[in-house]
Amino acid sequence: MYQARFTSDAVEDIRGLPKNIKNILRKEIAGKVCRDPLGCSYELEEPLRGWRSFRYRNYRVIFQAFTPQKTVVIAAVGERQPQARSDVYRKLEALAEQGRLADRILAALRGF
Repeated sequence: MYQARFTSDAVEDIRGLPKNIKNILRKEIAGKVCRDPLGCSYELEEPLRGWRSFRYRNYRVIFQAFTPQKTVVIAAVGERQPQARSDVYRKLEALAEQGRLADRILAALRGF
């Protein structure tokens, strides 16, 4: 079983979700992502290679699995909206381009 850690951005993303979706995603993350992160998700392509996406309906949980540490770091959670700038993938790409993503992952791994 993997332990889930959340970046500060992912925490903000979750706070903005409807309550019923928060509860469902919490159960899905604990029941699927933390049990078998590679089996329940798919690997993303460039520019997000190395990241994985777990789908629940139209919502996405974007994370990296650190197998030796048995930890998944969740960096973004949100609704997939192909035409919107707020799309979960676009937000993560912007963080990566700004060089802020690695810092956030380290903070999550350290437990803030």
